[in-house]
Amino acid sequence: MNRAIGIDIGTSKICLLVFDLDSFTVIACESVDNTATIELLPKSHHEQDPIKIWELVISLFDRVKEQTDFVSLIAITGQMHGVMIIDGDNKPITNFITWRDNRYPVASSSEADALSNGCSMHVGYGANTVLGLLKESKITSKGCRVISIATFIMGMLCDSYCIDETFAASFGVYDIINRRWNQSQMTNLGLPPDLFGEVVPSGTPMGFILPSFAKRFGIPDRVQVCSPVGDNQASIIGSIGFSRLGVLNIGTSGQFSIPTKTFNYSAAIEVRPFPGFGYLQVYSSLCGGWAYAYLKDFCKNLLAQFGFQLTDKQIFDRLDILAQENMNCDTLEVNTLFLGTREDPEKRGSIQNIDTNNLSIANFAYGFIQGILKELHHPSILLNDVPFMVASGNAVRKSPLMKQAIEKEFGLPCKIPPFLEEATIGAILLGFSYGNGNETVNAFFENFYNERQPVCKP
Repeated sequence: MNRAIGIDIGTSKICLLVFDLDSFTVIACESVDNTATIELLPKSHHEQDPIKIWELVISLFDRVKEQTDFVSLIAITGQMHGVMIIDGDNKPITNFITWRDNRYPVASSSEADALSNGCSMHVGYGANTVLGLLKESKITSKGCRVISIATFIMGMLCDSYCIDETFAASFGVYDIINRRWNQSQMTNLGLPPDLFGEVVPSGTPMGFILPSFAKRFGIPDRVQVCSPVGDNQASIIGSIGFSRLGVLNIGTSGQFSIPTKTFNYSAAIEVRPFPGFGYLQVYSSLCGGWAYAYLKDFCKNLLAQFGFQLTDKQIFDRLDILAQENMNCDTLEVNTLFLGTREDPEKRGSIQNIDTNNLSIANFAYGFIQGILKELHHPSILLNDVPFMVASGNAVRKSPLMKQAIEKEFGLPCKIPPFLEEATIGAILLGFSYGNGNETVNAFFENFYNERQPVCKP
């Protein structure tokens, strides 16, 4: 047997699974709500306690320790753009400040920097947050380092705190063409270079698991811990492998991504490193599936005002039925920019085209779904020669209507990937391919999507 462990540090959930590398099947999967968010902060702040996150990861190892005898590697992914600072002894001196934090206005960054960097600085990006902390004298650059939460978990497992290139790029000051920090951009912004340490390729074996940890959980002591990979890239690999297909991921936020061999910059989208292929063109929305949950909460509150109570599932199920009935009708035009955009956090959503007949919950339901997809269907990302879309994320799996709406919006067939935890498995497949090549991974997905052979789903 040859197994791997994958860890996904999400904004709202932490997942750990055991994966069989011979059969490409899930052996065990456990998750827990990410309860590390710091309460009672100002509205613009969003921080999580890294030590609490580590404790939650430990609790998940406890749940799967009967399945870890044959593990050969551990892979990590997680939420991108967020940042934390550690001291010279690798101890946290800040909380993990997540991508949802918007306390600092975006620092100016030139178009020339973006052309070489792939993505401009935005609110919530690590480098922008660090710059704000420095200006407020909340941190110092002496003896400190900037890392991601995934890097922190890797360090706790194997005592290596190098940052990988996908997370480095998510901070907004990384030159993805030359694979190094963008020194000219950092100088222009006033960011001390010594805050930003060594960058390594994603999925690189970084060291063996610490003996004390291996002993506690019955893990072989020669297990390699791989450098992390951002959850966007990991979810793509876990959905399509290392091939060119359009991928929608609709969870709390939303992303429309497509791998490309060439660097094609556009001010409207981001270009990110995509390990094992080249680059990834990405448009990210801040709401994504959360917008539909927002509508659910509105309905729940409205019912409560009239003395009625339904569960979240009951409301979601009814919204899906109502939306299904209104797919081919003229409906409300819903702009779902309720949290703004990365370029303009002050933008807000809207509901238009209201007349005397269409102000109904049914039209709200389908209008919200249309709004989510219209925002993600960005014209700067071209789908030339792409045979079909692949859609992942809880918002897709929990709403059968979403798949039909995607096909209508994009004009392409839409397929659902083989795994529920795409990002966690994508991180594992990247680590697996490091020493074995991409051929086995690509063959698996080609067989699955072409239905050439049975595939065991988890």
